[in-house]
This record gives sequence, C-alpha cells and structure tokens, in this order.
Amino acid sequence: MEEITKITKGLKKLHSPLPGAVTFLLCSGAIFLLALFVGEVKSYRLIGQGIEYRNTIMVSGEGEVFVVPDIAEFSFAVIAEAPDVREAQTNVTAKMNAILESIKSAGIEEKDIKTTNYSAQPRYEYTEGKRGSPGTQKLVGYEVAHWVSIKIRDTKKAGDMLALVGDGGATNVSGLSFTIDEEENLQMEARRKAIKDGEEKAEILARDLGVRIVKLVSFQEYGGPIFYQGYGGADMVSVKSAPAPEVPMGKNSITSNVTLIYAID
Repeated sequence: MEEITKITKGLKKLHSPLPGAVTFLLCSGAIFLLALFVGEVKSYRLIGQGIEYRNTIMVSGEGEVFVVPDIAEFSFAVIAEAPDVREAQTNVTAKMNAILESIKSAGIEEKDIKTTNYSAQPRYEYTEGKRGSPGTQKLVGYEVAHWVSIKIRDTKKAGDMLALVGDGGATNVSGLSFTIDEEENLQMEARRKAIKDGEEKAEILARDLGVRIVKLVSFQEYGGPIFYQGYGGADMVSVKSAPAPEVPMGKNSITSNVTLIYAID
C-alpha cells in the first residue's frame, strides 16, 4: 500500500505545471538568441564589414578622357630698380596699372586677375678687401617686383594677351598652361571607364580560373588631370615688344586608375 502511494505522488509531480513553464522559458530564450544572431548577420551584409573573405581576386582598371582645354593661364611680372624704394615702387605701379587696364579692356574680368607675389628688396654692391682684409658691401638701390596671374576664358586670345603684357612693360612671363574649367564631370566619366575596364578584366579572370564572382569587397581610385601644354612652362621668357605668338593648345587627358577586389567562390 505504501509503495502505491509513492507511485501516485510521483505521477502527480510529472503532471505539475513547473516543467512546462521551464520548457517555455528555454524555447523563448533560444528564439531570442536566434533573432539576435540573424540581426547581426544582416548588419554585416549591409555595411560590408565583419566578414572576412579568404578567396579574392584583384584587378586594375584604367579610364582616360581627352578634351580640348577651355582655359589659358599665365603669370607675368613688372620689375624695376631704383636708388630709392619709393621710386622703384612708383615705377612698378605705373607700369602694372597700365597693363591691367589694357587687360581689362581686352575682355579679361576682374575675378580672373590675381596678384601672386609682391616684393621690395635692397640691392648691395660688394667690394673685396685688399691683402686679406674683409670686404665691404654698399647699398646701391632697391628692386621691386609685382607678379600677377591671369585666366583667359577665350583661349584664342592667349597669344594676344602675351603680346599685350610684353608691350606694356612686363619683364617676365611664366607658366602658360591650358586647363579645363569644369573638370568634375570629365573625372567621373574617366572613373566610369576605369571601373568598366576593371569589371571586364575580373570577369575574364574568374572565367579562366573557373570561379564565380560573389561581390565587390574593395575599391580604390588613383588619377587626375594630365596637362599637355602647348607653349610656355616653368621657365620664364621675355616677350617685351614681341608680336602675338601662335599658341597650340593640344588636348588634355583626364585619367582614372582603379583597383577592384572581388570575393569569389
């Protein structure tokens, strides 16, 4: 009789609501952890980080766009020497003002004229000493220089502007170059060509290797404008009293070089 009583109590414990509650809690916890895991995986996929791809291929792409320049730029200077700094400044100012007035009359806007340097320096004359005695230097005057750069939006006038500043008394002309005013769109076009070139190379490489491209995992770009100058350069040239020279512009090259890395399987 006692044994039957123990068995009955045991069966009542098995039908107790406690094990059901524990099971429910365990299932709920498992579902919660699974949801967290799925969310993390999705976030990695969205931001492209956190997953390391062991199998990748890397290719390079090149894109180039040629365009006729629409801007000409150069710098010029008026330089004068005089025993007194004020006299030298007066001479430079008179010549420069006359040149600037001529430039504006020729159609160059105020916004395209900019002073790039102005200097006033003393000039000395050095005399060597006799029989080992120290030499001496004597102040003999001052040199004043005023450098200005101009931007010419009608490139056909570049030669005329060179002659104009020379006739006005400019001492030096430096760095004539031809550039592009709106370069961003051309750079984007060169980039698109470079990416397309890289994609085509990646498809060929994957086919030759017998693998499948999964996704793009890295992108880098290098590049910029390359200027083909038709005249001038870094060396200074005198153009005083010279006729208007012919100024061939050539073409400018806008380039883009990209590196693409693809995950494969």
